[in-house]
Amino acid sequence: MNKNLKVGVIGFGQMGQIHAGIYNKLPGVDLVAVCEYNDERRAEAEKEYGCQTYKNYKDLLENPEIDAVSIVLPDNMHREAVEIAVANKKHILLEKPLAKELADGAAMYEILKDYDKVFSLGFLLRFDPRFNMIKQRLDAGELGDIIHMYCRRNSPIVGPRRYIGASDLSMHVMIHDIDYVNWFMGCKPVKVFAKARSVLLKEYGMDDVIYALVTYENGAVACLEACWVLPENSPTIIDDKVELVGTKGVAYVDACDNGVRFVTGSGVLYPDSRHWYNCNGAPSGDLSEEIMAFIGNILSGTKSIITPEDALNTLRVVDAIERSIAEGKEVSL
Repeated sequence: MNKNLKVGVIGFGQMGQIHAGIYNKLPGVDLVAVCEYNDERRAEAEKEYGCQTYKNYKDLLENPEIDAVSIVLPDNMHREAVEIAVANKKHILLEKPLAKELADGAAMYEILKDYDKVFSLGFLLRFDPRFNMIKQRLDAGELGDIIHMYCRRNSPIVGPRRYIGASDLSMHVMIHDIDYVNWFMGCKPVKVFAKARSVLLKEYGMDDVIYALVTYENGAVACLEACWVLPENSPTIIDDKVELVGTKGVAYVDACDNGVRFVTGSGVLYPDSRHWYNCNGAPSGDLSEEIMAFIGNILSGTKSIITPEDALNTLRVVDAIERSIAEGKEVSL
């Protein structure tokens, strides 16, 4: 009889709780451990899942019975956690980004590029059927060569208020678009020009909005727009759009309404029906697909479609965006 894969989740905040809930429902997977520094949330994890809990992630990672981990920690804690996970030969699903600082990301890449276990990064749009269909059609030549792309990702101000001091707009929001644009382009970004404005979040040293123009080796250009200061009562958690113009065709994604709308006396609501939601009592959506792909890679002995090089390249673009904003000019990667 095949033994179940034993998994731990490091970080039991909003996203960590979703990771744990998905693992707990997957056949052939045992959620055996959760690490959380906050005493109250750690007690919640123990009560809900009956698993072993830890306050220090080093202790969880040194448990030889654990095969794989989701690391769902603040950006600036990623490097140390991954280094310890690699030293203990764990399969790793790391929530994006690779690291908060480019130097840390480059150091992590060096230990991950030839790692013999599965490593994947949490770019869940790679597992969204709409974005995946675009990639398939690009690879099949149906859209020709990319001429340009436009990508928009806007969301309510409740998001940045949760991440004050822990993340920023380019790293937390725009990085999703950077990843799939890099994926679609199939070549390296070479130059970036970016502008930002800060009004509502100025007191926290955070940008309200960023526009970035990214040029690729093949001459194609991507225009990226991200804003996270929409009103709190905005009917959708993410208002995102994509336009890809190729030499043979055009692809569009308009995800503002997620395909379903509710109108009641309290207003109009466009609930999330693609990222993480419950369907018949079980987790569904892009994040579930991402985690199932991670488990599938482990069981089949294959690598993730998201490579350490992909992870580093997205971080290089984020770094270039921040440098361009600071210097007020186009910068090279």
